[in-house]
Amino acid sequence: MVIQFNSFKLASLTLALIAAGAAQANSGDYVTPLTGNTSSPSNWHFLPGQSFNGVAGALDGVARLTFTKPGGVYACSGSLLAGGAYVLTAAHCADSFSSMKVDFGWANGSAQVSRSVAVKDAIINPHWNGDLDTGADMALLRLSAPVTGINGYHLSTTNDIGKDYLMAGYGTTSVGGSNGATNWNDRNFGHYGYNTFDVDSQTFNKASEQFVGTYDANYYAPGVTYMSDFDSGANANNTLGRMADLTGNKWSSSNGLGSNEALIAGGDSGGGDFVWNGKEWLLSAVHSWGWQGGACSLFNLNGCDVGANNASSFGDLSGSTATYSHIAWINQVTAVPEPETYAMMLSGIALLGALARRRKQQA
Repeated sequence: MVIQFNSFKLASLTLALIAAGAAQANSGDYVTPLTGNTSSPSNWHFLPGQSFNGVAGALDGVARLTFTKPGGVYACSGSLLAGGAYVLTAAHCADSFSSMKVDFGWANGSAQVSRSVAVKDAIINPHWNGDLDTGADMALLRLSAPVTGINGYHLSTTNDIGKDYLMAGYGTTSVGGSNGATNWNDRNFGHYGYNTFDVDSQTFNKASEQFVGTYDANYYAPGVTYMSDFDSGANANNTLGRMADLTGNKWSSSNGLGSNEALIAGGDSGGGDFVWNGKEWLLSAVHSWGWQGGACSLFNLNGCDVGANNASSFGDLSGSTATYSHIAWINQVTAVPEPETYAMMLSGIALLGALARRRKQQA
């Protein structure tokens, strides 16, 4: 599913989900996707070299993706992995493009570093089938050349439910209390915000079967999706907390982080959620989907969604694909042997060749 410029194109998906992702620009518009937050978007810019928890340039590795697909030019976000050769993004941002540009350090309308990605260098999670909530909405992009001078992210290897996280992306902007659509008025910058991982989708759906439909464990076998709500501090907008009350409290969700809370919006898909381990920001999850308004009606909840026209307003939900459930696949794709390993491999190949020749001679 794609969110088009200044309009929404909805797809019939499990849980009535909408992709938080690709935004399309009209002819003549330079694609710069933007993020939904609680106060003026200008308060949430992230800039090259900016420090978070004392880490200078903590968000310099956030990638701005611009790509062509049938029908136009689109945009998503992503995260540079440690080593500088790959970007981790959402599968629905990378499964059918014809060309792609990747920018880092985008601010004031220009990038510090740019790379391209060939179609053959987009590696889609093997379990991706187009359904956003299965926990497989993830892809790796091999860059045209490694990025140096910018630190890439190490991955979280633990289940991070209950943890606060820092989010970043180049998606559309709004404020949480607005009833207007997310907009394009701050397109020269990326944006950041904070939230909490409240529950995973499998736990949510298993407990909420009476409201959302039959639970199928096989549907969630590919991986884990973290869910968050957009809290305002008011009990009414604690959507996941109110839902937990109706489903036997199989999870817990508080009133959130107050004025520091944010939610992803169109164009943020593929961007990262980062958890702090005391030393560095670890890439914990990849932005996948947003769930607007309809969640409240399914549970017969009144007043939880502030803006029916705003896909990133107080009370709305989002989902992100957890990295820890795909560590083996990511490591398999991105593994680059050290020079000593190459030498050992070549020695092993030579030895096998010698053995094969001897066997032939003996035969």
